[in-house]
Amino acid sequence: MRVLITGGSGFIGTRLVRRLLQASHEVTVFDLEAPRVDGVNFIRGNVTDPATVEAAFDTNPESVVHLAAKTSVLNSIKVPKEVFETNVLATQLLLDQARLRGTKSFVFASTNAVVGQSDSKISERTPTLPLTPYGASKAASEALLSAYSSSYGIVTSALRLTNVYGPEMWRKDSIIPRLFRFASGQGSFSVYGDGEQYRDYVFVDDVAAAMERAMESNQSTVVPIGSGESISVTKLVQLVSLVTECQLAPESLPAQPGEMRGVEIDITGAEKWGYSASVMITEGLNLTWQDFQTQLVRD
Repeated sequence: MRVLITGGSGFIGTRLVRRLLQASHEVTVFDLEAPRVDGVNFIRGNVTDPATVEAAFDTNPESVVHLAAKTSVLNSIKVPKEVFETNVLATQLLLDQARLRGTKSFVFASTNAVVGQSDSKISERTPTLPLTPYGASKAASEALLSAYSSSYGIVTSALRLTNVYGPEMWRKDSIIPRLFRFASGQGSFSVYGDGEQYRDYVFVDDVAAAMERAMESNQSTVVPIGSGESISVTKLVQLVSLVTECQLAPESLPAQPGEMRGVEIDITGAEKWGYSASVMITEGLNLTWQDFQTQLVRD
């Protein structure tokens, strides 16, 4: 299959590209930065630029995996206009080219943040009620997928990802690499509020497998992708302390506005769709820490 991956040079994109090449797919990466994997076509550019998006579709992709986005929840509160311009506009431009070029499937990296705070486990049936501009931008993009699927027959898959982690994420500013940098003496780490806010952490290779499954699907869907097991920030700090053999003592700061108290995912529907979470948090942290240490040696 010919596949166009926006954001294919990033953390999730790199792991997905490796997986697809191993499965003999023909991959084109569309990103501002060069891919970290050999053997792919590369188009440098911004996904909000109509001319560059049009050029990217000259590869006649049978499937598009749209990963490129502004993903910081806190920054989305500070600069909402930038987030909407990037996240929503790019999705519309890509979907419209997919319509014009006859692309069969469109896979979108969404987020559980479209739901907002839920008193029960989040599933594909949970109504959307985002609490932040980031969540709202992803919810708006999901609506676009639904419209293009219904109107033009494109098979669209919105994968509502939880907190993705794993090897090759050392450049990211999310909680696990920040904890690893803190354990390595490369900066500080703060716990906001009481530390009992909880999240579901899903291993990147499980996410890549779900995306490949969505590429090959013949039915549009919205599906949550997580491990099915949530842990608190305090518990995560304890696990990272064990994995790194470094007793971490983070700074405590007041809670941040717009942050959801907890996220619990019901993956029953995802499992019926064909997804499985194969790597749980302790094993995944060990694999990620091993990769992080390798990168420290290179640097």
